[in-house]
Amino acid sequence: MTLELIIQLISALLGTGGIVALFLIIEKKAAAQLANTEKVNEQWQLIVAQKERDFLALSQKYEAVTEKFEKLYDINTDLRTQLNTANTNFAVSHLMRCYVTKCIRRVPPFGSTEEVKQFIDKKEVA
Repeated sequence: MTLELIIQLISALLGTGGIVALFLIIEKKAAAQLANTEKVNEQWQLIVAQKERDFLALSQKYEAVTEKFEKLYDINTDLRTQLNTANTNFAVSHLMRCYVTKCIRRVPPFGSTEEVKQFIDKKEVA
């Protein structure tokens, strides 16, 4: 290219607003990138908001399940206590059962009735 051709190209660009067009193209590109970034940010904000709602819902479900579990644990403890009492009463009834029944010579488990009364008195004191 000759020098004259270069000068003609530069003057054509300046005269027709070619440089201004180049700046506008760069500006439009930056604006499009900025708009794209804003859209991505909005989408991420929607995702974060959805995850926060999910977290709150799961937290409420967790609290409800934990409360139910604690109630069931208390019921289980009460039932175990009742079963323990019933088993203890059953064992005591077997200990207090007479060895020979339905006859004239009834034999108490601890010999005489005085010994049984002493045993029961000791148990009530303890």
